[in-house]
Amino acid sequence: MAKVTGSDLLIRALKAEGVDTVFGIAGDHILHMLDKMHDEEFRMIDFRHESAAVHAADSYSRILRRGAVTLSTTPGHANAVPALANAIHSEAPVVNISGSADSSNLGRGAMQEFDQVGVARPVTKGAWEVPSPERIPEFVALAFRTALAGRQGPVHLTIPHDYQSAEVDEAAAARYAPHEYSTPRRVLGDPAQVQRAVELLRNASRPIIMAGSSAGATADPAVLQKFVERTHIPFVSEDSARALIPDSHEYSVGLGYQPLNRAAQRIREADVVLMLGKRLDYTLGFGGSPPFADGVRHIVVDPSPAEIGRARTVEVGILGDVGPIIEQLADEASKHTWDRHADWMDSLQRDHDRWMEELHELASSANPIHPMSVSESLQKFIDDDTHISYDGGDYCHFLRASIKRDRPFRFHNVSSFGMIGVGLPYALGAQVALPGKQVVLSVGDGSFGFNGMEIDTMVRHNLPVKMVLGNNSIWGIDWQIQKGLYGRPVWTDLLPTRYDQVAQGLGAHGEHVTSFEQLEPALRRAFEYDGPALVNIEIAQVISPVAEAAISRKLGSHG
Repeated sequence: MAKVTGSDLLIRALKAEGVDTVFGIAGDHILHMLDKMHDEEFRMIDFRHESAAVHAADSYSRILRRGAVTLSTTPGHANAVPALANAIHSEAPVVNISGSADSSNLGRGAMQEFDQVGVARPVTKGAWEVPSPERIPEFVALAFRTALAGRQGPVHLTIPHDYQSAEVDEAAAARYAPHEYSTPRRVLGDPAQVQRAVELLRNASRPIIMAGSSAGATADPAVLQKFVERTHIPFVSEDSARALIPDSHEYSVGLGYQPLNRAAQRIREADVVLMLGKRLDYTLGFGGSPPFADGVRHIVVDPSPAEIGRARTVEVGILGDVGPIIEQLADEASKHTWDRHADWMDSLQRDHDRWMEELHELASSANPIHPMSVSESLQKFIDDDTHISYDGGDYCHFLRASIKRDRPFRFHNVSSFGMIGVGLPYALGAQVALPGKQVVLSVGDGSFGFNGMEIDTMVRHNLPVKMVLGNNSIWGIDWQIQKGLYGRPVWTDLLPTRYDQVAQGLGAHGEHVTSFEQLEPALRRAFEYDGPALVNIEIAQVISPVAEAAISRKLGSHG
């Protein structure tokens, strides 16, 4: 009878799930599977730290809307855990696989042994140790189904090293190999609730639609645009849903994050709010007043029952995948006539336009360079197809607020977990997902310090990310909040480090910009360079609207 190894079964299972790229770092407990994979048609991206590998897979998975695989050894898995905690917030379907010591030695002090599954469980949707070699395909399929179903998120598998090299009979393994690998992605909503939602929206005077990450996972942008154009309802978006409706569309008022968009703050006037995969979390005051009006009626569309009625009651709750439910809403909406809400839409658009004008008025040729001057200069080198990741505090907030997005899946920001340092590996993962496309990272000097060594990964794998680093020699937003609340900074001062020289030392292009006159020529050389490039820009220590809002909120809470 034919024999097959556990690693062979793993490779078959991954290929059946459509996996062609893996991220990670080599180590003792995954050497067998790596050796086997090397002879297969996988793109293998090896990193300098496991957290960075998971962040890159997080980015890759959300851009391509499919599961992404990371591989690590046992202590490498410990390094990966923080990034899994971030991925549960960003709703990234990362399948995190680690080896371990031989199964027969677990529990008696095996090399590098710790509770891998137990550590992963609180920061994933599911974590399992494969119980035998022949069941590897079963658990891989379980991992992908779990990661991709409902609100998406990371999962973990431990596969002991001896299971990888063990030989099993093909017939024994066949019992556990699923015949259907594709994850169901069309969980429809209750038709009666869809009708109720449409009726509520039709009778609204000041409706608004907010789209969050779960919409980004399953929504068809064309169908969503059809729904918005039929109903004439203003639209805002953030996270993975960013620009599902282009910012330049007549019914879009841009970024949904309120401190960075004055028009989005007008949600306090809305009488009906349709939440498409957007949590009523701290960014929206947990559904309270503020930011919502007293008596506002919420329609929540979400793939997780835990998010319907969480933090406040809702008028209509529709459980299911956001994308198919948008199709249902669009079909139902097409049966009716709709008010154009012209005054409401026009007033929101005027607020948005005035806000953008005020931001751009901050740009000048003065030194030290204002972040908005960086934004205006950068926009000369990018287009709608450029992917941009933002990572950091005050510097990046200005760029995130002012750079419009007209194409979906071309935007990443720090997740609701607030874990900085994600941006460089996010950009790296975006470049892997989008070969031949332009990928840009806007990063602060503090954030860069977490994963700056991954420039080495970019160089080795020919990933030409362009990094625009704002260097104000402080942990910007915390420095500003400390000054505003306590009058002095503590632990928030940095040095004017030559990060451009760090990039050069790792094999990338690097330039140092100290004056406005140097800025645009340096950016031009970076974008013309055939490879990863970093422009280290000395910027002014200016406070962002986000920090100002945080100070006002905290001072107000004491008053």
